[in-house]
Amino acid sequence: MADILLKNVCKKFDNGRSVVDDFNLNIADKEFIVFVGPSGCGKSTTLRMIAGLEDISEGELWIDGQLCNYVEARERGMSMVFQNYALYPNMTVYGNLAFALKIRKYPKQEVDKRVHEVARSLEIEHLLKRRPSDLSGGQKQRVAIGSAIIRKPKAFLMDEPLSNLDAKLRTQMRVEFAKLHKALGTTTIYVTHDQTEAMTLGTRIVVMKDGKVQQADTPERIYRYPANRFVAEFIGSPPMNILECCVGQENGQTVLLLDEEYDSRFSGKRRIYLKGTLAKCLFHRYMGKKVLMGIRPEDVCEYEEAVSGGFADSCAGFTKRVKLREVLGSEVVLYLEDKEKNFVARLKPENKNQAGDFVELFFNPEKIQVFDKDTEENVLL
Repeated sequence: MADILLKNVCKKFDNGRSVVDDFNLNIADKEFIVFVGPSGCGKSTTLRMIAGLEDISEGELWIDGQLCNYVEARERGMSMVFQNYALYPNMTVYGNLAFALKIRKYPKQEVDKRVHEVARSLEIEHLLKRRPSDLSGGQKQRVAIGSAIIRKPKAFLMDEPLSNLDAKLRTQMRVEFAKLHKALGTTTIYVTHDQTEAMTLGTRIVVMKDGKVQQADTPERIYRYPANRFVAEFIGSPPMNILECCVGQENGQTVLLLDEEYDSRFSGKRRIYLKGTLAKCLFHRYMGKKVLMGIRPEDVCEYEEAVSGGFADSCAGFTKRVKLREVLGSEVVLYLEDKEKNFVARLKPENKNQAGDFVELFFNPEKIQVFDKDTEENVLL
């Protein structure tokens, strides 16, 4: 097992371009860490630096208390699972599983014992005599995982291992990864661009953009308390709605004032009354200023739900025209006109609004996030 510490780690190419910039992270033993972010954000490069497949330009990498910047990849005790499975096509499944042990001169009896143990745990024992060309994508991925775990590494490093699978198989393999981590308890670092994988697998998620860490926290906190606008809009599907509004005060309460511009019948200011820490912060730092308000689509509701939730009087109705209606069985998703972008609401299946209709919506004030208009950082974090 392994504790892994990255201190001020940077990766620069010969032309001076920075791919990873000042990366800091302490990974505890048995954690399942997920690096997530858009293509080109540096997540795979960071994983390869931990594996020893890329040199570290600046900073320090510590594994179990040992500085490993210049330790060879094969000496770091890591096993890596790649996107393309990396299986030997000329070997059987048995040969692929046994290979890592054979080159380390393990006794034949020990090799055979471990191969069957791993194959049994991954439910591929009946495939041991087959070659990779005879396997499905899911079976190949199980063999690749088996090749990684058979030598009991300090940590698993996984670089988008499910990206080549179809949606149904990805869901199945996510469950298998979660079960495997629970059973083995091995430190795991997993790279993906798929936020669903990140949210369902990780004990902590590291969100990256342009080589920098935007936020590192539990899935729950990243979803509910994003550190900045990028995290708010990247995590969540549909993403968090962002609206520009002004901080004001009415009847001794701090309010957010939203403009509506699309139809004269609904012109004027719409008000959201705030309480608690957020209200105090905005009163002292942003009174009379523009801010960015964030609200998740599922925290938007119609009048009846706002009444039952006790916040109908805290949020004057927000009225928009429906552009698109999606019926997803358990919910209805409405895409609404909001200047040059969409505003999205996830409503109960009883909603009957169609494209072209106007709908009045309410926000739960306790679920609102507010970001500084200039820095785009969460004002409470």
